[in-house]
Amino acid sequence: MTESKSPFDDPGFLQLPPGVEIRHYSGPTADLLEQLAPLLADEGIDVEHLNEADPERLKAAMMRVVERHNLELSTPVGEQRVRTVNTLRELLTAHHAQDGAQIQVLFGSIGPVPTRHRPSSGHLTGVTVETLDTIYRNEQYHPALHVIEIPKVETTTRAAAQHILGLAAKGRAFRSLDALLGEHGGFEVSRAGVLLLTATVQAIAHHRDADFDEILDEVLPAQDDEQPAEELPGGLRATPQQYLSDFETWVKSQSEVSDIASKVVEIFATMVDEAHDVDLNPHDPEDFDDWMLLVHERTDPKYLGTALEIVKYYLQFRLRTSLEPERWHHAHAQITDLTLPHEESPWDFELIYDTAQQVAVDERYATIVDLPIVSGSRQLYEWLATPRPVTEEGAPKRDDLRLVGQMIGLELHGVAELPSPPVRGYVTSALDVPELMIWWWTLQELGMLTIGDSVAQRGPTAEEYFGAERLPFEGAEGLVATYVKIFLVHALEYAPLEISSVGHTIARLLNALQALPPLDPPGADDFRAQMVHQRSDEYLHSMASMELIELDRGEPRVPSPLAAATFYGLMMAMDHIDDLLDQHFS
Repeated sequence: MTESKSPFDDPGFLQLPPGVEIRHYSGPTADLLEQLAPLLADEGIDVEHLNEADPERLKAAMMRVVERHNLELSTPVGEQRVRTVNTLRELLTAHHAQDGAQIQVLFGSIGPVPTRHRPSSGHLTGVTVETLDTIYRNEQYHPALHVIEIPKVETTTRAAAQHILGLAAKGRAFRSLDALLGEHGGFEVSRAGVLLLTATVQAIAHHRDADFDEILDEVLPAQDDEQPAEELPGGLRATPQQYLSDFETWVKSQSEVSDIASKVVEIFATMVDEAHDVDLNPHDPEDFDDWMLLVHERTDPKYLGTALEIVKYYLQFRLRTSLEPERWHHAHAQITDLTLPHEESPWDFELIYDTAQQVAVDERYATIVDLPIVSGSRQLYEWLATPRPVTEEGAPKRDDLRLVGQMIGLELHGVAELPSPPVRGYVTSALDVPELMIWWWTLQELGMLTIGDSVAQRGPTAEEYFGAERLPFEGAEGLVATYVKIFLVHALEYAPLEISSVGHTIARLLNALQALPPLDPPGADDFRAQMVHQRSDEYLHSMASMELIELDRGEPRVPSPLAAATFYGLMMAMDHIDDLLDQHFS
């Protein structure tokens, strides 16, 4: 008699009952079945003989097991709870300080599985909503919670925050996690939960006239995360074996290589052993350059490309999970250079350029001069016939915001104190309006506007652009291109980690210019990719508000008369990013 086939040998064997989903799961079916096996055993079902189980009994047991499994995914214990609480505290502090770069670093280090330094996405979400339930059930906080101000965020995130708030007010957010995740998705629930918890702590602190940190310590005390002392090489936070173990867990969570994770780690471990033989430690970024020389020396040229790709995965793992990701920037830049020749660009820049040039100049010109940032530039030129006072930062004065904003179609009101709750368009500084300041900086870069002695006045090139009745075509197209460039790169000097979001935005725009399909959506549990994609959405919505692009179901479409100017702007932005990478990471 032929031996029965194990369910582990059939990736499509495991079928969950309709409506039952695994929360925050990614990986091959065999891994999932292995995780559920102990829970199914408690139900009296042997996973090695699933084909012999009664279908109805198996269905009922599977529903109970998945519910228990999901609860475990959202309920960390022991060291995992310590990491989750402390990471959540870091996120709350970063949100309170409005430190976007740190927020991106933290969310980017959280994946579908816990690591030695960070919780899983499920654990973070679970502890967040559990904490909200606890706060809202506590009557001593009720006087402070009548009005919770959710900050200005994407409508999808605001909807998730309001849903969580409604449930937490009844102490039922944690029990309703399945419904929340099903309606909003893991990333939105986690991000909205953190935003809501931050706003809640802020409300209590404001009501008590206390510091944010004081209330944070009260509602979510820091946990003692001291690890047993180990003899570790300088700069390392774990043993080499622990890093390998964490790497394998992380690789299994990456869908494109999850089915070969064990083989990837096996090859990587061999490379690590060879490095140790000559006193090099691949887990220490200080040894990276010497280690790469060794890899090139000892690897058969036929397999060098594969070896470097595996190293690239390891560096991505370290960048996303390390408590000090900046220590790995140089190594990641180096491996990117080493592997770049093996990657072909999906874009044909000559094709994009030729297609853009086929649009008649008259059509391009007519569209460009109607753009708010172009027509408004002439209005600003006329306004600056008399030099105007500016702030210490060189921005328009609060009293001028309404007039200057109207030049480019923005309805602004400069106020000394923001209304509560916030009202769209009311700001205390021009610096709070990126679209306005990017236009202002664009005119400065092109020499149309100069700032000096606390006044703004016409710049040295202003007459070339606006001295005649008709704005020169090259000048008009150059103005739009420069705006696109500055729009994309203006924040990178202060937040280099935004490079991922800017690069993602450039890729989406290049796809639109070449009529390529949109990029694949990020995985439900890849918080870093979700954050990057959401920031990219914000960039695109802002460009659409200035009539530079159109959005079709969230994806950009560049009007053909603006294709050339947009393409020039993207090329200049990419050159700027190359220089920035050389400056920061080489």
